[in-house]
Amino acid sequence: MILRPYQSEAVGLLRDALMRHRSVVYALPTGGGKTIIFAEISRLCHEAGTEAVIMVHRDTLLRQASAKLDDIGVLHSIIAPGRTDFGDRIKIASVQTLVRRLDRHKFKLYIIDEGHHAVAGSYRKIIDADPNAGVLLVTATPLRLDGRGLGEIAQELVCGPSVRHLMDEGFLTEAVSYGASRVVDIAKARTTGGDYNAKDIQDIMDRKEITGDAVDHYRRLCAGAPAIAFCATVRHAEDVAAEFRAAGYRSEPISGRMPQPLITGRLAGLAAGEVQVLTSCDLISEGFDAPGVVAGILLRQTKSLGVYMQQVGRMLRPAYAPGMPLDTREGRLAAIAASAKPCAIILDHAGNAFRHGLADE
Repeated sequence: MILRPYQSEAVGLLRDALMRHRSVVYALPTGGGKTIIFAEISRLCHEAGTEAVIMVHRDTLLRQASAKLDDIGVLHSIIAPGRTDFGDRIKIASVQTLVRRLDRHKFKLYIIDEGHHAVAGSYRKIIDADPNAGVLLVTATPLRLDGRGLGEIAQELVCGPSVRHLMDEGFLTEAVSYGASRVVDIAKARTTGGDYNAKDIQDIMDRKEITGDAVDHYRRLCAGAPAIAFCATVRHAEDVAAEFRAAGYRSEPISGRMPQPLITGRLAGLAAGEVQVLTSCDLISEGFDAPGVVAGILLRQTKSLGVYMQQVGRMLRPAYAPGMPLDTREGRLAAIAASAKPCAIILDHAGNAFRHGLADE
């Protein structure tokens, strides 16, 4: 695995920061390759004989991290229900499982994927149980809607390059955002847990005229292209998928309530082109990696800058044209321009860009 220059720089900066402090945050935009960076750190730990664990909170993230370690030949075990610990120095752990097995596992370094979650109870219990270990929080969005600062557990923030810089260098795809033709009044939506109440947003947004606008914009601007629609509730996602199917598009809903094999199958269907529009309720804002996805359809208003950045970031991974050189900035930009995805398209029917800014701000 050949790291990009900023990824190699990040490994050195984080090594130095962890020599100065117990706990460090690394921030890098979605699509910048956070998993590659902590996989390389894990490889170095393995070579040095250091026990380390990568902590994740979703099965998708667990499989993603495991695949990256397999790619670079790092032996590792998985701590999760039904998994056997083979005693390897490097572990990938489900947070929900590790917190129940604190008496069995101790590490020199805890790497927390989607590290903005780390002030939550289970994470804190794990971190506090091993006060002599180092902690690395890795995230695209080092902020929380509840206002709690990551400074509760970390002493230094190391920032990678910005979205704009990664676009300019050909590591992310440019985004073109379209606003809705219809202004939606959400003044009556209540606030629950710091964000708009999901049921209220469903009642406001799950209407034929709004979903019809979304279908029409998709037809006019990116018909048939792989897309993710971000919805407020499970029912909203199901209704939006039904409207896209009625318009002749292959569309399926996805949510955390579904059995994992069904979730895996529908994500694979989107990546393979068998599903054109995947309608999601709070499932693929984090950790989903499908460079071929062209369009994001925003149908859920959010007060959370982090949620917005995670959602829009799903579209920004480049799909380089095959066979073209990628070792220079000019080569990468040319490969993006020649690909089936010369830009990402954001259909913002929720008006989130007016609240939070464009993708590269």
